[in-house]
Amino acid sequence: MNLRKQTKGLAVGLAALAYAVYPAMGADTINQSGTSGTTFTGIDQAQGSANALRPINFATIANDANNLYITLAVNPAGNLATGGSFNYVIGITSGNPTAGGDTSANATTHGNAYGRDISFDSGFGGMQDFIGIFGAGATGANGSVPNPFTSFGFNDYTWSGSAWTKNNTVANGQPLSSQPSTSIPNQITLTIPLADFATGFALAPGTTFDFDIDSTGTSANTTAYGSLADTSLIQPGVAAGSSAAPYSGSYQFNETMLDQYTITPTPEPTTLALAGLSGLSLMLFRRQRK
Repeated sequence: MNLRKQTKGLAVGLAALAYAVYPAMGADTINQSGTSGTTFTGIDQAQGSANALRPINFATIANDANNLYITLAVNPAGNLATGGSFNYVIGITSGNPTAGGDTSANATTHGNAYGRDISFDSGFGGMQDFIGIFGAGATGANGSVPNPFTSFGFNDYTWSGSAWTKNNTVANGQPLSSQPSTSIPNQITLTIPLADFATGFALAPGTTFDFDIDSTGTSANTTAYGSLADTSLIQPGVAAGSSAAPYSGSYQFNETMLDQYTITPTPEPTTLALAGLSGLSLMLFRRQRK
């Protein structure tokens, strides 16, 4: 094989690798990327009303070998205990355009497990995993009436290629807390088992996934009010905090900008123990030589 053919083959291989690692091209983009301990910042603005529970201020994500730990913060003025009834939804995808996830083309689901008017663009492969977050410790289904909310709960789903399967429901106990320099409950911390997604797009140490967190209402066919990943307001021509025309409560938010997280591999306890024994053996060996 001559040098020209080798160079051409290398270029083709690199192009294929780039596509595999960075599938979101063209109109679909990744806004922020991170690993365990990363804080992803939002624009802290939303539409539909000026309620401070609608904007997504930031989310901090961490993991160990078994769980994702997600702290979701709304606008610092928002009181999650008494400020109103909202759902927060987390969509997850591999970002592979051929993944076959749920999309806005599905007239029943509108692209997600809760039937909200929220979807991931087909360039990301659609939505494959889903986490729905709701108020708990109050009256009404899925925390529909704050009285007040004493904690939050969640349920998670995986997409089979034709339908959503609910894998787990944690009815309550996800704690509320306050952001620094505030004294009201304006953030939620969730513990999400990685094993819940074993039957869909599997999440495990080393996996990279694309995601967004949106605020929305508590009934089907409701649009997203605010987004973590998107750097623009959701509905064009509508000001922050406004419900004036052309705002629509059923606007289909087809997401073309997501954030990206890589689940950080963590050493198993046996590995840590072996590493400790190795270090101790080395220290003893050095002492004996002296």
